[in-house]
Amino acid sequence: MVWALAIHGGAGAIVEALSDDHRNAVEQTLPRIADVGATMLRGGGSAIDVAEQLAVELEECELFNAGRGAVLSVRGTHELEASIMDGDSGRAGACCGLKTVRNPIRLARQVLERTDHVFVAAPGAEDLAKEWQLPCVPNDWFTTDRRRRQLDEFLAAEQDDRMHHATVGAVVCDAEGRVAAATSTGGMTGKLPGRIGDAPMIGAGTWADTRVAVSGTGLGERFIRAGTARMVSARVELLGEPLPVAAAAVLDSMPPESGGLIAVDTGGVVALPFTSQGMYRAWATGAGIVGHAIGPTIGGP
Repeated sequence: MVWALAIHGGAGAIVEALSDDHRNAVEQTLPRIADVGATMLRGGGSAIDVAEQLAVELEECELFNAGRGAVLSVRGTHELEASIMDGDSGRAGACCGLKTVRNPIRLARQVLERTDHVFVAAPGAEDLAKEWQLPCVPNDWFTTDRRRRQLDEFLAAEQDDRMHHATVGAVVCDAEGRVAAATSTGGMTGKLPGRIGDAPMIGAGTWADTRVAVSGTGLGERFIRAGTARMVSARVELLGEPLPVAAAAVLDSMPPESGGLIAVDTGGVVALPFTSQGMYRAWATGAGIVGHAIGPTIGGP
């Protein structure tokens, strides 16, 4: 089997708004994080472990909208969410409404491993994180100057939900042909307190089974209504479509500029379609195919 992975750091109207410094930082960071997963897979790492670690790396990087550097709600606070799914076992874990858990994807993984549940939320989720001794931080630890400025601009201009909506995610196929997906986010700038997006919703922003693994990014409400991640797998299963065809068809069936997704199948085929202006993404395979991009590209994995 040929292992493969892909990561994303969000989709949206990002290309024209990027400063040179930010673009350079992203273009240096994406391949570095992808290489963390590639190293694990070369060493025999499992898809679920690699997906989790890649999401942690993205959460720890303040360039992206998850963990440190997540966007702020209309009240100027952070409410984080994440999910993870193991295609081999069909088990999943998800969490939302987090205010102090440093790495939401770690809590999602523990929900998968330690409970018979799929989804935990808000105070109950925070209590579990403390019980399981996961690292916790003050809510303002997640705040950066850039995100504070974005919230101020949002409130001053009364911007709509196209502003600063993004997510991080990873999909992985390991050397045994097992696949897994992980997704984490801070939501959207200026969101209402208690708003939940697609990232923690199994079947909307995250999915993995015995065929494919999918992680989405974009306008969460649209992904929820479409059941985007699960729909990609359904097209592969029921219509027999190749993964790239299925992934593109699902996005094309949604309203324009909804976002993007990354996906991998059990044969190591990677797909990274998007309908927004750009999507932070990187990919690597055991066959030596590697790359990263922000805007549209010709060719790809």
